[in-house]
Amino acid sequence: MTIHPDRTLPASDRFQLGTDGAIGRRPLPRETIRQVLDSDRRREVVRCALAATDPIAVRTLVGRLADAERDPTVGTTIHRLRQRIHTSLCETHLPLLEKHDIVRYDEMRSLVAPAANCAAFESLLEFDSLERPISARLE
Repeated sequence: MTIHPDRTLPASDRFQLGTDGAIGRRPLPRETIRQVLDSDRRREVVRCALAATDPIAVRTLVGRLADAERDPTVGTTIHRLRQRIHTSLCETHLPLLEKHDIVRYDEMRSLVAPAANCAAFESLLEFDSLERPISARLE
């Protein structure tokens, strides 16, 4: 009989310990990979998750995205931009990434960490420049 101590811990502790849930993991379909890579915000979340050694605060992700997206010529304040980014991350992007086991999103603690399928994106996100079409990277 095999004992899996991480399964006896509460879900909040498993999140913190970094278990990746790789048991029974199946490869992601190409359409899912394209869907994830189709959004600048999702790509950046995956990049951050891959680079992090600890869970990342959603607030940190919002700040990073706001800095990248801010356009001083547009009349939107940084506060309003951060609000829009936070809403889109929490309501759209993070749930989608979590659904496909790419990141783990702890809504109560507002933390994001890589999940079992996150590593599948490492070679696809090596390029800082998005000049190379996504479809070419998937071939």
